Amino acid sequence: MKQTKTNYSILKSWIELGRLVREKKHLEKLLRDRVTDLPTIPLLINDIEKILKEHTQVGILCVDIVKYSKIEEIYGYQTFDKVMKMVADVLRSFLGGSLRETDVISQLMISGNTFTILLSPPRKKTELQKEDLIKIKKRIDSKITEAIRSSLDYALFKKFGCYVGSAILNYDKSIRLERQLYTALEKALEDSASAQSKDAEKRMRELKKIIKEEEIYTLFQPIVKLPNYKIIGYEALSRGPGQGEFERPDKLFNIAYQSNLVIELERLCRKKALASASNMNPEHMLFLNIEPDSVNDPELRQLAASALLLNSGLGPEHIVLEVTERSAIMDFSAFRNALEYFRALGFKIAIDDGGAGYASLQSIIELKPDFIKIDMSLIRNIDSDNIKQQLVKALINFGKETGVKMIAEGIETKAELKTLLNIGIEIGQGFVFAYPSEPFPKIRKQILTQST
Repeated sequence: MKQTKTNYSILKSWIELGRLVREKKHLEKLLRDRVTDLPTIPLLINDIEKILKEHTQVGILCVDIVKYSKIEEIYGYQTFDKVMKMVADVLRSFLGGSLRETDVISQLMISGNTFTILLSPPRKKTELQKEDLIKIKKRIDSKITEAIRSSLDYALFKKFGCYVGSAILNYDKSIRLERQLYTALEKALEDSASAQSKDAEKRMRELKKIIKEEEIYTLFQPIVKLPNYKIIGYEALSRGPGQGEFERPDKLFNIAYQSNLVIELERLCRKKALASASNMNPEHMLFLNIEPDSVNDPELRQLAASALLLNSGLGPEHIVLEVTERSAIMDFSAFRNALEYFRALGFKIAIDDGGAGYASLQSIIELKPDFIKIDMSLIRNIDSDNIKQQLVKALINFGKETGVKMIAEGIETKAELKTLLNIGIEIGQGFVFAYPSEPFPKIRKQILTQST
């Protein structure tokens, strides 16, 4: 909601630019968004005025790409720009289908996170009704998500979110057009924020129920030493109630961050993982995911002496704390000091999603981990992508020079595995070896047969 309030505070003066643009045409190019090549609202004042003079009303949709997704914070502004351009292209593709050819697509502000759509007057009605807008915005919302899902890498898509708000501007000749437009956009943004708030409240209630009733279970996936195909450990993968939207951990933790329930959720996941790992081979390591926000959690800091660890039969030397990047690390110095505390107790440290975005690269430099998991976006189809091969080779050489062990995660095909073996990877993880399951899956027989 704070982000929307900030928009309101500058929206009025932004719209006022429309009058200045009409007077000084050379300013027009400055008010067109460079990333999406869409006009911004001040450039549309004349178009809106023409529609209103002829039809007395215009429908407005605001498509808000929500900031809680943290795409820009974790992956950098270039990646967020890529997402915004993709949404702009998707909206353009709707013209003549989900949207009419005469609808006008724009951005609210330059380099903002909100698109606006001016809806054409209805063909068969004298005026647009609220019910019409509700149908349109629901259709646009689902269509955007569907299109983005097929266009974005999964790691990015799971951080994507958008909400569509709507309003109707009924023209009143006695009130300045800019003021009327400001009021209508404000209502559309409030509608979007309200939908987001209701959605967040519903999901928070569901997540609280999951935590209270401990509806989390643990699957394990082997981590394999290559080229001899020896299992050296397992990653504990938490899952929510089966067949629901909370089954996948990314959804669980996205909602946990929005609801300020990260610590509670991670404590439950850790409890379930350690209980499930009680029969693990003592020669194996257990990779436990931890969120950056959790390194100062008193319960995690006391893990070495906790009943959870003692009852599992594991010691700190068996545990690898795998730092995820669902949340960006804001203070690397403080974070590094926190990890040194765990190292002193005998825990090892791994960085997840290595090579995916600037935050990961800084994590590698600052945190000096024992393991780096090479992000699956670099592994996917590596057998047919020379650039990916060279990048992974560089990471392997980096690991050899610094003593950091590289793990290629997300290996799905024999062709990917063969290529990785040829370029010297020494540890792997992925469906090609075994699907995540309850304790403790072995490597597929056909892979073992292939290696002998």
